[in-house]
Amino acid sequence: MSDPRDTVVVARFPDELSALLLVGELESEGIPATVLGGLTAQLRAEAPGLVSVLVRRGDLVRAERLLAERAPPPGWEDEAEQMPPET
Repeated sequence: MSDPRDTVVVARFPDELSALLLVGELESEGIPATVLGGLTAQLRAEAPGLVSVLVRRGDLVRAERLLAERAPPPGWEDEAEQMPPET
């Protein structure tokens, strides 16, 4: 049986800032979270790393629900491309 205090990855990002923004959102909802891999993600090597956001296993369902609620709607990329540039 797994311990609900064990940490699991809830999301991965190519940069530390995006991961930290998610950590802030999760923590504002009472879900403790942390970032792993921020120092190595920006290195330009053969295999660039990703920054992981970790939560406790016991908070995973709540964290995934929050991510699903805040996800952009399908097709948002196409809509954004069709918008005139801001001046």
